[in-house]
Amino acid sequence: MQQPFSMTPIGGIGGIKGLDGTSAPSLVKPTEEQANTFASLLGNAINTVNTVQDKSKKMTQALATGNMDNIHEMTIAGAKAEVAMKMTTTIASKLATATTTLFQMQL
Repeated sequence: MQQPFSMTPIGGIGGIKGLDGTSAPSLVKPTEEQANTFASLLGNAINTVNTVQDKSKKMTQALATGNMDNIHEMTIAGAKAEVAMKMTTTIASKLATATTTLFQMQL
């Protein structure tokens, strides 16, 4: 009696190829200069957000004490501070998600 299907052993997975037939990219450790550049970029961005937040806070205090004539400028400063903070929290969230994804990868 003939079996309905034949079982062939599965061999090990060889070099993994990308969709276009090229080999998968390898992980390369960034140079110290690249790491410092990225760190300074993040530091400068956070300092900028802090500066925008401080400016908004000072303008709000000036309005509350009656030392400000132009409410329009204070509103714009508050909106800039809000957008900067939302963007910062979004970037931090994306970085955390990317880090988690990298740690879950199996090499």
